[in-house]
Amino acid sequence: MGLETYRKMRDFRRTPEPKGTVSKSNRRRFVVQEHHASKLHFDFRLEVGGVLKSWSVPRGPSLDPSEKRLAVETEDHPVEYLKFEGLIPEGEYGAGEHMRWDGGTYEVLGEGTAAEQLEVGRLDFALDGEKLKGAFTLLKMKRREGEWLLFKRTDEFAEEGWELRLRKPVDGQETIRGKAKGRGQKAKGKIAEGGGHVRKFDPAAKGGKVVPVSRALQGKTLEGDLNVKVGREVVPLTHLERVYWSGEGYTKGDLVRYYYEVADYILPYLKDRPLIMKRYPSGIEGPFFHQHDVNEAPSFVRTVPLEVEDGGGHEVDYIVGDNLATLVYMANLGAIERHPWHSRVSDLEHPDWFVFDLDPGEGVAFETICDVAVTTREVLARIGLDSYPKTSGSRGIHVYVPVEPVYEYGQIAELAEQLATVVAREQSAAATVERSKRKRGARMIYVDHMQNARGKSVAAPYSVRPKPGATVSAPLEWKEVERGKVKTADFHIRNMLKRVERKGDLFEPVLKKRQRLEGVFERAREMFKEGSKKRAQRA
Repeated sequence: MGLETYRKMRDFRRTPEPKGTVSKSNRRRFVVQEHHASKLHFDFRLEVGGVLKSWSVPRGPSLDPSEKRLAVETEDHPVEYLKFEGLIPEGEYGAGEHMRWDGGTYEVLGEGTAAEQLEVGRLDFALDGEKLKGAFTLLKMKRREGEWLLFKRTDEFAEEGWELRLRKPVDGQETIRGKAKGRGQKAKGKIAEGGGHVRKFDPAAKGGKVVPVSRALQGKTLEGDLNVKVGREVVPLTHLERVYWSGEGYTKGDLVRYYYEVADYILPYLKDRPLIMKRYPSGIEGPFFHQHDVNEAPSFVRTVPLEVEDGGGHEVDYIVGDNLATLVYMANLGAIERHPWHSRVSDLEHPDWFVFDLDPGEGVAFETICDVAVTTREVLARIGLDSYPKTSGSRGIHVYVPVEPVYEYGQIAELAEQLATVVAREQSAAATVERSKRKRGARMIYVDHMQNARGKSVAAPYSVRPKPGATVSAPLEWKEVERGKVKTADFHIRNMLKRVERKGDLFEPVLKKRQRLEGVFERAREMFKEGSKKRAQRA
């Protein structure tokens, strides 16, 4: 990733953090830093490829092998950060006291380099620090983008019931304990008690001239910094002239304007849903990072603390896509896409739609993708379900199926897998459910049903994508898909509003048509089994 993102996120005229450089040597050092930001967490950093690969660990590392700790991947840091201690000022990213908690060197265990192991999603290593010693593992969570588990391996340095001792006590607490005996575990995915740990601030209190957003966005060229009034709220906008799409010259200001203009159409698909941010602070050609957890947000941004599925009771504070001011605020953060959960915070365990992502390999004609989409509609119709298509905004097509939010994610995921398998069988020359790109071949369409797990998401209808042309995920009419004449590049931030004003919201039934699945599960299971029998007979 390099240091581009790290530098974009900081004003080195104000923060004491080192600007740093990419190192030409690799001495396999590590550091753990105790970070008293808006909420206490620990930063775990390993020297890899001339930078410090970094994770935010809310509860810190542990020497107890039974303790699996959430580790959220963050931007690379310079190696100079190994020795950094200091107070990051208010208003800067990560504001709060930062102190070194442990450090030393590490060795990679097993085959491959640290970079190679991280690439495949599992790093085994041994620490030789002042406090942390012995074998550890970093394991990438399959269903959570950018989230890992950090845990101790059983060896002579392992210590059951180990407690992390803070350098600076918090509310009189000097240690972070593991799982307390007899403590009742909250159900996975529930909204955590206590309201989260997001520091809220009032942008209006910072002063400065405030311009109505409608007037501020009228100009053909948007540049500089300004505060805009969105309803009752003040939203700060910065660096509006920054180019996000170099090929077309589209800027951050163009992105903000698009979301403001299309808000009435996209907000219904974001309302009451946790949002996953993928931020591009310097545009689509620069580095990006995923952000589930937010530490601070304006007072008008609704956030919700959710427990992650690592068994440790860890909380992640998500933004909820409730209002226009939040939509504009996220665009200013460089969050180009809008990725909502399939369920709402009022009922997290029951999705109200599921999705098939038709993801083509290189060289697949869009007409072929459309043909597979039509087959998907036909398979769904056979078991009594209506479906609705949209371009992904990238290369493929998404097919949505709205459902009554009374079925659990596991039930929906199994149903989607069975139906995707049937589609792939009926389109065997063009489609597959094989996940491995190497095994499925370059010119095949992956009927991806895996996006229907809890916490997964796809780009929302009307969401911009970080692709050349500033393409938009556009709802389609089935007759457009049947003709096979549309393509992803047809829909972008310059023409999407005109299309939706002309045709209306083609995806509206996805929000209003709640389909019951009585009998559907059985019919899908029979269809799946019938196909399996025929295949076995042919073999």
